[in-house]
Amino acid sequence: MPRKNLTRASVKLLPSETLCSIFRFALEDIIEDDMKTTAEAEHRVIAGGLPFPHTMASVCRQWRDAISSAPELWTRIFCVMPNKSRRQTLTDLTSQLQKAHGYPVHLTIVNKHNHLKQKEVPRILNFIALHIGQLKSLRIRNFYGLYIKEYCDTLAGHAPQLECLQVTGPKILGCWTTRQHLPPLFKLDCPTLRILHIDHKVAHSLDHQWLKNNLTNVESVTLSFGDELPCYGPSYSVPDDVPKALNAFPGRIPCLIIDGLQFPFQTISQIKREGLQIGAEKVVVRGCMKVLAIVDDHCKMIVIRDCDFVEDPHIRRLPSSDTLEFDECFGNSLEMAPLTFSWDGDTVTVTNSDSLCMKAIFVLLGAPFKDSSCSLWPRVTTLKLVAKGDFILRFPFKMLKAMISSRREAAGQENLGKNDVELDAIGFKGVRPIMVLHVHGGHGLLRKEREWFEEQVRDFVWDCKKR
Repeated sequence: MPRKNLTRASVKLLPSETLCSIFRFALEDIIEDDMKTTAEAEHRVIAGGLPFPHTMASVCRQWRDAISSAPELWTRIFCVMPNKSRRQTLTDLTSQLQKAHGYPVHLTIVNKHNHLKQKEVPRILNFIALHIGQLKSLRIRNFYGLYIKEYCDTLAGHAPQLECLQVTGPKILGCWTTRQHLPPLFKLDCPTLRILHIDHKVAHSLDHQWLKNNLTNVESVTLSFGDELPCYGPSYSVPDDVPKALNAFPGRIPCLIIDGLQFPFQTISQIKREGLQIGAEKVVVRGCMKVLAIVDDHCKMIVIRDCDFVEDPHIRRLPSSDTLEFDECFGNSLEMAPLTFSWDGDTVTVTNSDSLCMKAIFVLLGAPFKDSSCSLWPRVTTLKLVAKGDFILRFPFKMLKAMISSRREAAGQENLGKNDVELDAIGFKGVRPIMVLHVHGGHGLLRKEREWFEEQVRDFVWDCKKR
């Protein structure tokens, strides 16, 4: 039998229980991706012009029967509005909820346009409220009506299973939302909430008592600014609303993601003058590093993602943390870069970042530059350079070796055999040598070069395999 026919026959021989298990794994991956991204209309379609599991059900009768008998496969409901028929939208939502047979549901509703007719908004919100007890995640995108006082009270009720809440508003609100206090949007009781994703407009209107009551189990908070620049002009009087909301969380946030913050430095300076700071165990900033100026010194990890690493001369120091990670960062010419900011952590990881970014990091670690070498990150002892996916890792090899040699010389021969604990015990304040160097996805290394690194670095790994 030809291999192609054998494969088809093998799939048809799979029992329904096995097929459903495979589909469940696929659905779990799709939902996991949903939780990590801002909802957009195009995310609804997986393949063939239909959302999951409709695509799978259209393959053959066996698959259709298997999927129809598995209510847990109908628990991802993705509605894109406006639809040709408002009644049809609610009918489709109700139909899929019925197919889910009481299983916890992941509901996403996206408005493709900035405006919906006012009559449509309460219908959708009433539908959500009616089934709020069945929802495990709720994502609402581009709903203008949420910001109208007579509608915001609709999003209420006891949501005992709700673990993820994502509300991101339309860009058309623009400056209007930043100059007015909006009505509190959430009157939900969701004691099991783990993931909260909101934009800065929603953050301005958050009720602090709601945060304290509902976020005792929160694991991740994302604050997104999108691509727009908020209008913080003379008429804007409350630039501290966002940090005040973040500080209202009960306990310390395990992970805070700040995506594309566009506060001008004047606003950040004003927030600092008022003594306000934000922080979490792990802080991730994406698209702009300015927000690091108001991050406190009690983080364990700071992740800088998709940023021009040396973009702004206003940054004098990075907040204290144990670990600093760079993910898909880039840089400019070192001649133009303001390489003056200090940091006091011990581990640096660089992933999928360009060579200019890595040059700047090597200089801050002590690589000779402009006839001098001075490490502004003296406590670093671990450096990891990583390539993932299709990324090609390129960096100045000679500069890496020069940085390692410079730090060993600065540490002094008598301290090269000591570890961090021993250096702390003697109160060592100088530059520490690189003790751990891991390179994953690097180019091939000559035996002579490998032997040099093994002599200079206590824990040395260099492989060509990508993570």
